[in-house]
Amino acid sequence: MRRTGLSAAILALGLSGCAHYAPAPPHPAQFVAELDARRLEEKPLGAVWTTAELLSEAIGRNPQIAEAHAKYLAALAAARAAKSPPGPSLTLTAEYASEAPRWGYSGAGDIPLDFGTRRSVRVTTAQLQALQAFYDYGETIWSVRTDLERARSDLTAAQQEITLATVAVAVRGRRASRIEDRVKAGQDARPALILARTELSTANGRLAAANGRLKTAVDDLAKALGVSPAVARPLALAPAPWGLTDMKPLPVWRRDAATSRRDVLRAIADYDLAEQALRLEIANQYPSVSLGPAYNYDHGVTKLPFGLSLALPPWDLNRRAIAQAEATRAAAGRSLELAQANALAAVDASTAALSVAQTDFFRNRDRDAPLARGAANLAARSLKAGETDRVDELAAEGAAADAELAANDARHVATGAFVDFEDAIRRSSDAAETAVIEKAMTEAGRAR
Repeated sequence: MRRTGLSAAILALGLSGCAHYAPAPPHPAQFVAELDARRLEEKPLGAVWTTAELLSEAIGRNPQIAEAHAKYLAALAAARAAKSPPGPSLTLTAEYASEAPRWGYSGAGDIPLDFGTRRSVRVTTAQLQALQAFYDYGETIWSVRTDLERARSDLTAAQQEITLATVAVAVRGRRASRIEDRVKAGQDARPALILARTELSTANGRLAAANGRLKTAVDDLAKALGVSPAVARPLALAPAPWGLTDMKPLPVWRRDAATSRRDVLRAIADYDLAEQALRLEIANQYPSVSLGPAYNYDHGVTKLPFGLSLALPPWDLNRRAIAQAEATRAAAGRSLELAQANALAAVDASTAALSVAQTDFFRNRDRDAPLARGAANLAARSLKAGETDRVDELAAEGAAADAELAANDARHVATGAFVDFEDAIRRSSDAAETAVIEKAMTEAGRAR
């Protein structure tokens, strides 16, 4: 009986060191209230926000970034857990005999030998999965950064468009009013009034659409920041830098994108995982070994048996599983090539689109808009000289407003094309943004 009491004491002592389950149910309604209550860092009145400052705020508030960081920490925990060897098993039995001594006891253990390829593959696989989660975290930060840039571009363009469209509506309204007076006086035909009212309706529609785009841009900015639209709406944004500080030849950008983008690095890690899976299946051709120490008290006789267990491979010596692992590795290689091809195509497409957009913008800014404004100024001088009337002068003024709107559209397209180019090469034109991203990645890397 003393043996039984000692065993129970050892078991109780072991259980006392176990962790205990603590429930942590989610509270969806609480998150809604917390998100609506979030605020950005206080800045002096009239101060503008750079994208680097916005990105720094988003890293601490954006739900996508928070999720990616949590998954990275979970993958790190899994990598640490993979280093722990599998636990032994213990089987306890007791029997009663009808003759003295009446009781017999036995305990048999099974201790897997955790060494060699199987352990190495398990640990390396978990580490590669943690590395993938690290790349995913970096890609998420970059994605949010790109969303911030696009939201800022859309917001700036919409604000400028509202200003220009308001002028265009006012000009078209005055012109339509004057033509209506002339039609009533019999000086103009009614089709002229219909055309003027159509132009006014178009201008009003553009103004309404610009207001809608402004609201959408504010919502997009709030989503990227991880705050409510009410917090993002009054933000004053600094103008975006345009142009990379370290311009390189296109072949260099293509090579760097195809070898260093995090989605490409993740595909490389996928290939390494397939390689580890193949190593494991090769190792599974051979038996796995475990030790089986035991203790028997056989009705007064103490015995100490010792066993060696072998888990044998399948009847085909694991050939089919090896063939599957080899096919999976080959598929991972093709996936890596696809990731690189997508990176190269993104650089090529964004470069071509940026070239076209910049050419169109410079033509609108440097030629079309100045010509239209010059025509409007000439019409104004002709009006003062009595060579034309107010309706013609307003028509020239409206054409100038339309040209300025076209230049604003062209600038918006060019800015968006530049953001797409930065996204393709995974490099920011703003050194401050790069520093924010590197700081976040360094802090995350310390957890490893």
